[in-house]
Amino acid sequence: MNGVRSTVLRVLLAFGLSFALWSFVSFSENPEETARFEDLTLQIVGLATDLAIVDANGIPTTSFPSVDVTLRTDRRQRSELRPVDIRVVADLSGLGPGDHIVPINVQPTRSNLSFSVSSEGVEPPTITVRLEPIETITVPINLEIIGSPPFSFERGTPELRYNGEMIRAVEVSGPQSRVLRVVAARTVANIAQLRATYNAPLNLTPVDANNQPIEGVQVRPATITVIIPINPVVGLRLVPVAPLIIGSPAPGYTVSRIEIEPPLITLTGSSGPLDAISLLQTEVIDISDARETVVRIAPLIIPTGTSPAQGEPDVVTVTVEITPIALPFQVRLPVEITLTGARSDVIATVQPGVVEITFSGISDQLTALAAAPLVVQFDLSNLAPGVYPFPVRPNLPNGVSIVGEPPEVTITIVPIPTPTPSPTPEATAEPEAELTPTPDSSSP
Repeated sequence: MNGVRSTVLRVLLAFGLSFALWSFVSFSENPEETARFEDLTLQIVGLATDLAIVDANGIPTTSFPSVDVTLRTDRRQRSELRPVDIRVVADLSGLGPGDHIVPINVQPTRSNLSFSVSSEGVEPPTITVRLEPIETITVPINLEIIGSPPFSFERGTPELRYNGEMIRAVEVSGPQSRVLRVVAARTVANIAQLRATYNAPLNLTPVDANNQPIEGVQVRPATITVIIPINPVVGLRLVPVAPLIIGSPAPGYTVSRIEIEPPLITLTGSSGPLDAISLLQTEVIDISDARETVVRIAPLIIPTGTSPAQGEPDVVTVTVEITPIALPFQVRLPVEITLTGARSDVIATVQPGVVEITFSGISDQLTALAAAPLVVQFDLSNLAPGVYPFPVRPNLPNGVSIVGEPPEVTITIVPIPTPTPSPTPEATAEPEAELTPTPDSSSP
């Protein structure tokens, strides 16, 4: 029995020594290292569908701080680790309305990755979020009409429509504190000097009891069609022309503008037929597979019982502008910062001297922008010594814009130090020569 126990102990000891040797060799060849990743995008998960994240004013927000992470892993995995392999998450599961401090967790995005994060390896380690219940209410539509039609025309009863159906109220949804302030959805129609029926899509704005807009809420539907009849008092009616266009442009092209000349035609007739007319159609204009602007002289379809007034044409010129579809792109370009106008008695520096900015526009515009170096010059003529932050906003051509907020640079202005004169050394008196007696040769 003792012999079996001794054999087992020797086997266990040999296995332990082998494992220790293997661990030592592995760690020597593949030691543990740290890796730091900055400005990672925070992902929010677990938010309940009936809650919204809001800022201090109760307005919904999707702006969260970027996260810096320091990881511990072995040398082999460190060489392969990329920011895309790391996911920083704030989990809101189970949280209700109110203010919450939520920890930030770090997770690998691939199953074959392994790393560890210390308690101080996440900056910031938590975020503060405010959650509000999402409320939905129904409010009436307030139509404000400004202006009046000209003499001999009168305004009829307005109609509010959505998808062809009459509508009187809309839904407003969003954070509870914002939604409960909304009392109506307002829109404005201007009919000053109109001689034909007003027919236009108008946006709705949520307003409070003081008719002030409320931000942070959604109106459904956001746009309605407003129709305001403008009728002639006598047997004349000015009617808009609506060309009957069929077909679609060639792939990659779109209709950018339709122009009608003249756009309005005055009809004469009895009140019955005139009252039934809201617009005049033309004969069919086919733009199938068009790749360039189409111009057609189109006859008008005149309703029975009416006719064009004296001097009015029975045909119109219709111009359908066909243009290529412009697709938006983004590009990140360096911008050099230069300083000018500094006083001669100061030294001015800027940090950083070059920033990178993301621009948005169509391909041709961005190609032209990148063809020459981008430089932003700051004039320091009126600046005293100090430290000044400035946003970098280059002069951009039409159609090109900056994506997000422009970056900032810091300009430091300091006086040139005045040199201090060195002290003049005092004159040193030369020592007097000592007299050495000369021995008398006559002495014995």
